[in-house]
Amino acid sequence: EVTGIYRAQPKRVNSKISKVKSVYKTYVDVIHFRVLNAGSKNERDNDNGHATNLANKNSQLEAMQRLSQMPDVYERLTKALAPSIWEMEDVKKGVLCMLFGGNVDYNRKKSDDDEDDDDSMDDDSEEDDEGNDEDDEDGHTKKRKKRGDINILLCGDPGTAKSQLLGFVHKLSPRGVYTSGKGSSAVGLTASVVRDPETREVVLESGALVLSDEGVCCIDEFDKMSDTTRGILHEAMEQQTVSIAKAGIICSLNARASILASANPKESRYNPRLSVVDNIQLPPTLLSRFDLIYLILDQPNVDRDRLLAKHLVGLYHDTDADDTADNHANETADRD
Repeated sequence: EVTGIYRAQPKRVNSKISKVKSVYKTYVDVIHFRVLNAGSKNERDNDNGHATNLANKNSQLEAMQRLSQMPDVYERLTKALAPSIWEMEDVKKGVLCMLFGGNVDYNRKKSDDDEDDDDSMDDDSEEDDEGNDEDDEDGHTKKRKKRGDINILLCGDPGTAKSQLLGFVHKLSPRGVYTSGKGSSAVGLTASVVRDPETREVVLESGALVLSDEGVCCIDEFDKMSDTTRGILHEAMEQQTVSIAKAGIICSLNARASILASANPKESRYNPRLSVVDNIQLPPTLLSRFDLIYLILDQPNVDRDRLLAKHLVGLYHDTDADDTADNHANETADRD
């Protein structure tokens, strides 16, 4: 049960004009929370629903435990990831590792007695990790020592399902943001400082990297991104933080996200006469921050193109009915 004051506030037409709209924004100023006693009809229904959800979770947990004990669990999960995309098993395995993430090494914050003994140790590492503080189960503060997020770059010819793979990862990730490099700016990726049109106070609005904290940030058309926007990613990919110093607001926001980016080569198609670095055309400092770099090439091959065409047609056609018709035709031909 919530006790509060129901308020209605008119919206302004423009932040610089005092004229207001006839549309009101309603909200409740909460004063008190109270937990109701058990025994009411609604609570019994909630208990039944909670028991059903708990049973479903237990069944899903048992299914996941059985799956984890299978020897071919890696291959099964790879085939289940984006099944509409043909082949690309190596790329799917790398993306699967990115979704699961790696082990994060933490440094537990020392007590006062321990700090007196070891004042001169790990000073540099503690200064670098100021923005990555977390609390463990015992209530102690711990800091991230090593990142466990994997950054992946997909570079290849047009029409190789790079954007489709990014869209599938964005839908699959519980916390992720999808953006395009051509329409993204440095402020849109990090954070922007704006004035609230009603209170006239300076507020901070988070960008794509901050919103995808502990998730996946998918960036399409990475090669068309400006150099200023790319410079923002250096700190986010290495330190996993975003530093802001605007309009009197100085802070460091967490950006502990995996980055999945896709880009086209320099000449739109991969040129085998040039090296990989010359084809990608990205700064070495940014290229070194990607843990996995995949080259996806569209090489002309009659047999592979025929298999790809059958796979694409099979996505929109009933293959079981075709197999039954083919078998029936073969039996009829054998009888004749």
